[in-house]
Amino acid sequence: MTTTLDLHCDVCARMRAFSQPVCVEDHGGECPDWACTGCGAALVIAPVVLLVDRSSMVELRRPVRIRRGAPTPDRRAA
Repeated sequence: MTTTLDLHCDVCARMRAFSQPVCVEDHGGECPDWACTGCGAALVIAPVVLLVDRSSMVELRRPVRIRRGAPTPDRRAA
């Protein structure tokens, strides 16, 4: 039994049946390779993997540079 999926083919520009060719990379039943039965265009369907950084947030700021002789909050002109 051949597994098929109805997907949009960009080459054919319409919905087509895609089938799994014989897997040469030993993925078993989880092979991500699919081929359009109309034109043979290849399509790889793989799971989406999201990497989330759960470390605490760090706010990055440039250090405040105070120039000598420049008015500071204490020495502002009145």
